Amino acid sequence: MKQITFATIALCFFIFTAKAQSSYSIKGITVDTALKTKLSATVIVMDAKDSILRKSALSANDGSFVIDGLTAGRFLVQIIYPDYADFVERITLGPANKENDFGNIKMSPMARLLQEVIIKSEVTPVKIKGDTTEFNPRAYVIQPNDKVEDLLRQLPGIEIDKDGKITAQGVAVPKVLLDGEEFFRDDPTLITRNIRADMVDKVQLYDKKSDQATFTGIDDGVRTKTINIKLKEDKKVGYFGKVSGGAGNAGYYEGQGLFNRFKDKYKFSVYGTVSNDGKMGLGFQDNTSLGMGNIQISDDGGSITIYGGGGDALDAESYRGAGLPQSKTGGVHYDNKWNSDKESINTNYKAGSLGINTDRTNINQSNYNDYITKSYNTSNQYNYTFRQKADAIYTTTLSPAANLKFDVSATEKNTENDNTSSNITRNGDDVIKTTDNSTRNTKGHTKMVSADILYTQKLKKVGRTFSWDINGNYSNDISNQFYKSDLYDAIKAKDTLTNQYKPSINNVLVFNSNITYTEPITPKFALTFNYGLALSNRHSDQETYNQSVPNSGNYDVLDTTYSNNFKYNVLTNQVGAVFNYRGGTKTILTFGTRANAVTRTQTDVVSGIPYKRNYINWKPQVTFQYRPAQSQTLNLTYNGTSQQPDISQIQPIRVNANATNIVIGNPNLQPYFMHTVNMNYFSFKPTSGMSLNAYSYFSYTADPISGKTVTDTSTFHSVTQYVNLPVGNYNYSISGGFSQKIKVFDMQAGISANSSGNSYHSYNNNVLYANNNYNYGLSANLSKNKIKKYTLSVNGGPTWTITSSSPKSKNTLDTKSLGYNINGRATVYLPGKFQIASDIQDNYQPKTPNLPSLTTTMWNASINKTFLKEDALKLSVTANNILNQDQSAVSQSGNSLNQSFSNSIRRYFMFSISWDFKKFGTTKN
Repeated sequence: MKQITFATIALCFFIFTAKAQSSYSIKGITVDTALKTKLSATVIVMDAKDSILRKSALSANDGSFVIDGLTAGRFLVQIIYPDYADFVERITLGPANKENDFGNIKMSPMARLLQEVIIKSEVTPVKIKGDTTEFNPRAYVIQPNDKVEDLLRQLPGIEIDKDGKITAQGVAVPKVLLDGEEFFRDDPTLITRNIRADMVDKVQLYDKKSDQATFTGIDDGVRTKTINIKLKEDKKVGYFGKVSGGAGNAGYYEGQGLFNRFKDKYKFSVYGTVSNDGKMGLGFQDNTSLGMGNIQISDDGGSITIYGGGGDALDAESYRGAGLPQSKTGGVHYDNKWNSDKESINTNYKAGSLGINTDRTNINQSNYNDYITKSYNTSNQYNYTFRQKADAIYTTTLSPAANLKFDVSATEKNTENDNTSSNITRNGDDVIKTTDNSTRNTKGHTKMVSADILYTQKLKKVGRTFSWDINGNYSNDISNQFYKSDLYDAIKAKDTLTNQYKPSINNVLVFNSNITYTEPITPKFALTFNYGLALSNRHSDQETYNQSVPNSGNYDVLDTTYSNNFKYNVLTNQVGAVFNYRGGTKTILTFGTRANAVTRTQTDVVSGIPYKRNYINWKPQVTFQYRPAQSQTLNLTYNGTSQQPDISQIQPIRVNANATNIVIGNPNLQPYFMHTVNMNYFSFKPTSGMSLNAYSYFSYTADPISGKTVTDTSTFHSVTQYVNLPVGNYNYSISGGFSQKIKVFDMQAGISANSSGNSYHSYNNNVLYANNNYNYGLSANLSKNKIKKYTLSVNGGPTWTITSSSPKSKNTLDTKSLGYNINGRATVYLPGKFQIASDIQDNYQPKTPNLPSLTTTMWNASINKTFLKEDALKLSVTANNILNQDQSAVSQSGNSLNQSFSNSIRRYFMFSISWDFKKFGTTKN
């Protein structure tokens, strides 16, 4: 009885104490500063220390609010109302202040922020909503006519290189959306470099899941780092664009035109560019979908990858400063929604041509235990590509629970490649072993068509879904090459002349069907089951003809040694199960595996000899997400992939693309297995403006496939065959960054560090070499911006490189070197609407025992004068490559050294004029 009485008293005391500890509250009334009207705003109470959300409420129609049930402590109170500056204030609740009465809280519209000083109001720059990090452009400086790219450069954790390629939180960002929709699909720079920054309402950064995962809510491991640009409502009705052109000395020119017409849910855009100064019109993703040459079919048969055959892609990365380019591009975009948003369409058409004339010199040295080989190569190459591509996405809502999506695309491309080269091979004593003078003239024509249909259906039970995805791909690649070579063997004092015609045809057809079913086992635990069937067929006919009569121009003798004709069929049955666990709002765990039963049949059409292989691939996956607080997120993923050898590695055929190195196939190759682990962490504190991000990647390949080369050390002629190595290869990358707003100086400061490396193995003359490469970097960055006064940013720091190889010998190349890189940008606004702008990139690689030092300093500057309202018209005089730097590079990887020199765009001056125009209306809201 005493025990019960004591427990009762203790329980009452505990309840009383808890009630006393939670008897703190806040209250107030939100009103418009000038109009004195009441505002129904959102009130948020967070811990002052770590910004963890404690309470939130919506003020009543009369603006009043009361939040009670708070404990003693220090808090951050934030009040948010659309298009008004946020109200933020720190408070302390305790015995002396049990109730904090704010009284009338005066909120001010953003439009008046430049005309008055608000003591307690500030804009929260970053918010984390679930998986999405959201940046508020109002917290950053937007200069007149700034584009989205200028805004992104100011956001913590985001970096943009000179080609417009974006990296966020240590991860490349291949996709940029506009209001959640594709905009010219695979060309992000058409958003980042053309959409005005003052039109942006929010910038959202997140990992975009596949359509399947988005529908089911269960992660399938497919994620794409994505930026979504959300426009202000009043900027969704009207038109805007830009027209610019420039002419310079030495015949350089550039021109661009862009027009956008937006009306609520309708968007229409058209653009065109022309230049010969290296400014490409297309983005950095086209290469992956529009190359030509080697075609690889994935193990599940559901996709094809086409590897480029000579830098023929139409994108910013296809021109990296080497050679003299000429570019013409254009495109049209249209998207719309109708029928109460139940139907939508997104279409694009793009066409363009790119020609690059390159003079290049390469010096390569490879050191092995028993010999050294040196190669001196000079070449003149002209690459030309014309490509057009059209695509469309149509979605329709069949019922409140069912949706259908069609995605189609078609591409046509013509390529020309003329290459004249001279190659001299020497030994370690600089004695000439071979010389090879060759020419290649190649013309190609590629057609690609793809189609995808995705049907999704939500069933009666919440969380139970069914979906069916069907896709097909077809490609036809025709190539004709004339190859001539004059190979001189100094040891045998013998000339070998080659004069051949090499026509080839590659046809690939892929069909894939995948059914997915999800079942909620418990409110927190769910299962995704899928079954897939894939069929793929490839026919490759690559022939080589010699001349029966030399120099007759008639190629009429089939060279069976270097010809092949085969069919390649793959049948795949896939089954998989993935489990998903949601532990409240903080934890999500996904794990499972897929198994592919694959049958490959490869038939030599000439001999009729088949090569048949049966195997099973396993693809385990684990994804873990943990959110310890509203402003922190941690993601961990593991993926395992079993990969079969490529057909060009298996097929026992010979090619003579390199006259001194013959590559033969290996039908006994076994699959290799790759383990990949990713980690991503991001944290932001609104109270201090501090952000922290960390990223790591590690991959390990078991039973990797590599070339095994046997070289005759007297002639330096070699034969290479692909084999499975007895040891594994690994690759890693680690990066982290810290950024902080320094309010005293009104600037953003940060520091970041990174490390990357790899270890790979290769055979040469039956010796297994281990090649190791490691890079370390430390970088500090500072930025400061004032509207119509200046923008300043600088970042850079030291780099440390270590390369080594084993086994050790007198020829071993081991190097440690300390270099640096510095990047800076500045714009100063002068009286009379004049501006001075400059940017510089300075990279230094020190001299090593094996390579000379290399300093590259690219410096550009301009003087600008603006006219008209809102500085819409701008005249510019630009000095490009002021220090007249050439395009050269030195590098070392394991036991190999390389120096490269090529022609490039040198110093020139350009006069240009640009006009930004816009007219916006009002929305229905």
